[in-house]
Amino acid sequence: MGKQQSDKPQGRHAGKAGEQTGRRREPLRDNYYYEQPPRHSREPMEFEDISSSSQGGGEFQDISSYSSDRQRQQDQRELRQASRQAASQSYPARSRGDQAWSGAPQGREAVRKPKKGAGRRVLSLALAVLVVALVGLAGAFLFVLSGLRVSPLSGDLADGGSAYSDSRVKNIALFGVDARDDSNEGRSDVLAILTVDNRRGTLKLTSILRDSQVYIEGYGYDKATHAYAYGGPELAVRTLNQTFHLDITDYVTVNFGEMAQIVDAFGGVEIALTADEKREINRNLWNLSVETEGLIKGTDYLADANGQVVDLLGSTYSDSVELLNGNQAVAYGRIREIDSDDARVSRQQQVLQALVAQLKKKNIFQYPGLLREVAAHCETSLGAGELLSLSPIVLRGLRLETLSIPGAEEAPSGSYTESGAWVYVYDTEQAAQHISRFIYEEDSPYWNGGV
Repeated sequence: MGKQQSDKPQGRHAGKAGEQTGRRREPLRDNYYYEQPPRHSREPMEFEDISSSSQGGGEFQDISSYSSDRQRQQDQRELRQASRQAASQSYPARSRGDQAWSGAPQGREAVRKPKKGAGRRVLSLALAVLVVALVGLAGAFLFVLSGLRVSPLSGDLADGGSAYSDSRVKNIALFGVDARDDSNEGRSDVLAILTVDNRRGTLKLTSILRDSQVYIEGYGYDKATHAYAYGGPELAVRTLNQTFHLDITDYVTVNFGEMAQIVDAFGGVEIALTADEKREINRNLWNLSVETEGLIKGTDYLADANGQVVDLLGSTYSDSVELLNGNQAVAYGRIREIDSDDARVSRQQQVLQALVAQLKKKNIFQYPGLLREVAAHCETSLGAGELLSLSPIVLRGLRLETLSIPGAEEAPSGSYTESGAWVYVYDTEQAAQHISRFIYEEDSPYWNGGV
């Protein structure tokens, strides 16, 4: 049994002395932006004027649910109206694809725009795995670890004594935050558990959907993504341990606010693109150019079937394999308009596989430089010795097994909280058993012959 747990966040992310703790009165704000790129004539685009074109698709819109009190009140009215209309209908899980929303409420969700964070979650998850791999592969170059920020965890992280543990299996929490500075503070848009299994020489990755409804100590039931914002990695790790009965004692946080730079350090990612995906990449590159002035260059936009960049949305594109740079990879990960959630998950896997493929092309003398670039955007509780001890398993081949929670076994449903936030609701005890079987296989107390 762990010692009695405090409701107060511990460590460097704890609040100032004298501050009140407890559940926030207002939900954390999600500020996402989306707009249409300009519809140009059939003349080649003037890249130097692209961000200020008078032919743009309208004002740059803040479509956040909580961007203002007026917007939040309007959302609440729409939510109540939709709830009355939906009456006894249950809300299906978003992860089942577009058809899953046939019975969903048609109020606030009907006007929601694509969220910009999805693509960055893709790249953050991939590089959180690769930072561990790179450190192991660069074991002979200990000096490069000087650029990695090490921040030990403090406080009680235990789940109360019910977690299964095996000394041959190391579970590490992976978090991805979108901070524009080097603070690594904010919500964790990526939550995952990286398992280093020394029994079988494998790496396993369990992804927890950020909108999962979980109990956060001191704050009650809320989105899993909010635990990091409330109490930093300490509270986030404790929440994972308590919810899914895990034995996590270490973490890696990746700041993907500058993820494009890291992808560029790897030499880009080679991806097979469809014509529709190319169009959406250009749409998203335009959005990136509006969000951050001067970020996108004219050469970032993908050419159409005639080898020109003329009309971002109206041109005809062709399928092809492209080497995407950092900005293009971020835009690729943001694609949310043309298919279901399953396809978006497939893109996550493609990005990860492409990064691993690029890593395998490098020689060992290039690892320190890559690690130095990645480490600048990472924070971890793992010391140099612990990181370097991972090198034997990593050197066996970067074989990665994956699991996403909730899945079909958990039968998740979508629902709204009293504050209007959308969450996945599912049996976390059943999910904990699923994760245990995935990580420990036949050694799990819940093993039934398969995951």
